[in-house]
Amino acid sequence: MADVGPLVATERRALADFLDTLAPADWDTPSLCPAWRVRDVVAHIVHGPTEPHAATLLAVARGGFRVNRVVAETARRWGQQEPAALVRRLREIVDDTRSPVFVTGTHVLADLVVHELDIRRPLRRTRPMTPEAFRITADLMVGTGGPLAVVFAHPPRRTVRGLRLVAEDLDWSHGEGPEVHGSAEALLLAMTSRPVERGELTGPGASTLLDRLSHARRDHV
Repeated sequence: MADVGPLVATERRALADFLDTLAPADWDTPSLCPAWRVRDVVAHIVHGPTEPHAATLLAVARGGFRVNRVVAETARRWGQQEPAALVRRLREIVDDTRSPVFVTGTHVLADLVVHELDIRRPLRRTRPMTPEAFRITADLMVGTGGPLAVVFAHPPRRTVRGLRLVAEDLDWSHGEGPEVHGSAEALLLAMTSRPVERGELTGPGASTLLDRLSHARRDHV
């Protein structure tokens, strides 16, 4: 397995630099994560990987093992901090290689890459995706099912089943079946059940994928 530490450090540093450019009102903008503001997503990115395993397990147990609810409530609590404190903490953990209980450094990278889209997309502040970080994240996502899929509105593996995804701006593709073409960003949003505009995905499989996203979000409400 490749060492993703340098990629995590690069993505964290770039995110911190971006966050320094936000206006105060930007921090309270709704993100792509339901019920999370930008500040809550940042708080999750900052504190999630370094939360002691014992504390995480205790919180999940106290929350009736409803993982999504516990994660969401914890992020909103952490998100009450001042933006400057969150950015400072993010810079402090740039090279930190810890990961949450039951997941790997690759999951930390994927979480970071996807959540940066959750932040940037509503603010309409795009950034070209780092090719290697995207490929690692996308390869992980398309194979994600089972228990780890609980954090998604719909398991990514099922979302993309029977389709061939082709990135138009990076050298990446996956699967067999009717093709779905789009930018790396649009494909990653789709496979993780985030909203995309209909014009962002093209090809004979695009309507199938968009229908699956629509059903996933409706069922998740």
